[in-house]
Amino acid sequence: MVDALQAEHREYVASILGTQATVNSDFQSYPTTVKTYENDTVLLPCYVEDQGAQTRIKWWREETLLADSSERNRPKESPERIIMYQNGTLQILNVQREDSGQYVCQVTRLTSWGGVTQLHKLEVMYPPSVETIPASGELEVNLGETVYMQCVAKGVPTPIISWRTEEGEIPLLDVRSQLSFRAENRNLSGRYTCVATNEVSDPAIAHIDLRIRYKPEIFVKKPWVHAYPGIRAQLNCIVTAWPEAKVDWYFRNETLKYTSRVVKYSIGNDYRLMIRNVNESDYGSYLCRASNSLGFTEKIIELSGIANQAIFKKESRSTSSTSYNFIWEVDSYYPIIEYQFWFRKYKKDTNDKWRRLHIPGDNDVLSSVVHVRSFNLTGLDAATHYEATVLSRTQHGWSHPSAILHFHTEGASVDSSENFETDDDQKNRIAVIQLASMSQHYPLATDANGSTYYQVKTLLLISCMSCTLIISFDGTF
Repeated sequence: MVDALQAEHREYVASILGTQATVNSDFQSYPTTVKTYENDTVLLPCYVEDQGAQTRIKWWREETLLADSSERNRPKESPERIIMYQNGTLQILNVQREDSGQYVCQVTRLTSWGGVTQLHKLEVMYPPSVETIPASGELEVNLGETVYMQCVAKGVPTPIISWRTEEGEIPLLDVRSQLSFRAENRNLSGRYTCVATNEVSDPAIAHIDLRIRYKPEIFVKKPWVHAYPGIRAQLNCIVTAWPEAKVDWYFRNETLKYTSRVVKYSIGNDYRLMIRNVNESDYGSYLCRASNSLGFTEKIIELSGIANQAIFKKESRSTSSTSYNFIWEVDSYYPIIEYQFWFRKYKKDTNDKWRRLHIPGDNDVLSSVVHVRSFNLTGLDAATHYEATVLSRTQHGWSHPSAILHFHTEGASVDSSENFETDDDQKNRIAVIQLASMSQHYPLATDANGSTYYQVKTLLLISCMSCTLIISFDGTF
């Protein structure tokens, strides 16, 4: 019996769908689409003309019989909250999401008049909800791999999905539930937020935290640290990695032994090596090594008695059309034995060869932390741009070159970018280092007797017949 009813229903539904729900003239009601919300009450009409014949009305939802006017008892599959009135109207109380769908009113008569159907559609609107894939909301990939993340949204009307990060909304060409991109940069790690909106209620939000696995990266702000016996020195390695890195320190190709005087500790991703009461035997190269499951990275920090990098002062200025007065200062616990001053004509496209001058230091002066020098360089070309750098030597060797100073004599055309400025451009500084035969680890710093310094002097013969050097501090020489 049930199979027969379902077969009958399928035939009528096929007929009504095949005719695109054409209005039947026998009905006084019209096909309609009802949009409502959960827990509301809905009335679906089914009115036919009274032609004096006995009429039988059935209501179907898909293949489920909901009501039958010829049956006294409710169909077993019909919920109690569904009621059919004598005029054929179907009432649905306390509407639920699963009530959405197509409802067919089937009207038959026992005479040869036959039967007709009318189709109604019910949409139960409800707020959006969203779930992530992966369900945990956490995703890890290796650097360079492809990232796949997805949000599955539910709701009526169908939610519109958008994505955003902490930096703002991600621009997409179309609405999509899945994001796919290459993890080419570790900075793509972070929280990705999926937003589902359908205007029924507030948007639904879900998060996926992306972590990109990469081998350690080390940043060393001070690759070389000036120290003096008896003081405290600190070496710093800024380490970023995922998974978290293990950091070890090495000295003279051996794992460093930690004591109450030599201590390692960390604050966040800043890994530090503290040396209390420095000895000259502590001078040398310290290797910071960070490793995780994806590899390792190493950086060298030099602890030395060589002077800190010189800094040109803003008071440096042109004194005439052919001269310029330079002032710089150097932090060093050791006396400065001498300076090397390098300069050349400067053009954006081509540059002259570097010229070098030797300037006596304060070797006979008691040790001072800050060493200030000034000298006036004459014999320069008028209205010309130059650049300069300076190195300092203590008993432990030559310092790192200062940042490049761009300067000009009077009459030179200038713009805002050509005024007094220092350029810490690594290419320029490396060029000076190469001219001075200084390697990455500064072997000059290991020579305390000055022999390496004299080797440097033989590398470059400078013709500076037109240059007059005046060194001033307490007097003029």
